Amino acid sequence: MVKIYSGPFVMPKLSQVAVFAALGVLSLSHAHQFSEIKALKQGQSQVTQTLTSNEVVSIVDQRLDLAEQRVAKNAFQTLIGEYELASPRTPDDRLVYGNLNARLTMQEFSDIECPFCRKMHGGLKSVVDNSSGVVNWEFKHFPLSGHNPAAAMQAKAVECVRESYGNQVAWAALDQFFEKTRSNGQGVGDLPTFARSMGLSGKAIELCLDSDAHEDRISGDYREGSKLGITGTPALRILDHKTGRDYLIKGYKTPEQLTQALQQILGS
Repeated sequence: MVKIYSGPFVMPKLSQVAVFAALGVLSLSHAHQFSEIKALKQGQSQVTQTLTSNEVVSIVDQRLDLAEQRVAKNAFQTLIGEYELASPRTPDDRLVYGNLNARLTMQEFSDIECPFCRKMHGGLKSVVDNSSGVVNWEFKHFPLSGHNPAAAMQAKAVECVRESYGNQVAWAALDQFFEKTRSNGQGVGDLPTFARSMGLSGKAIELCLDSDAHEDRISGDYREGSKLGITGTPALRILDHKTGRDYLIKGYKTPEQLTQALQQILGS
């Protein structure tokens, strides 16, 4: 497994007065998130008698980190709610967003590191959200060789999240991967750390990534796309479950273009 580690961050030496002065300019709108730090500031005269500057900085860092983690976890919980159309569990553990009995399925062959996949991601969600249950969306992994190992490892991380937390949480995590990746193979950094930033278990994701779990699914999706003649991303195969027909759409498409194509299929 390939892991990406950032270099060590060296905190400059600060006097206790400077530390507390810096704390004093924190936004009042976030004061409730830093109540513990505020209390530390108020007890400055007592603390500075017993702690060194480095110890004070360490305490401040730890409490800031905890506050940031709480904010990130709350934001991710809100994001999960935005994917309410995703069932917690799906047949064959597929990544499906929307009504499982929809007439049309947009099967997307996608690479998390692909800039155009990232651009189209929100549009696909809006199409499903506005389809009144007629359309669902299945995510298929198609990590491009030029974007590996980041693309393949992130695909596996999404499957690890699905395995541990279910389909709905996996869609929210997928959203965050697209949102935070630097794209074109640069990734999001260390994957267990990224999982923890969403309030998920970094250890569970690390153990899953260290195993060979889900590799068959990802390579199977890739082979399936290749057999369809897909060589780049994004690509969509539209399945009409009523007629048994399927249609292949390659390249980036706007929500309006997708809606028009789906309407034509429904009317044919």
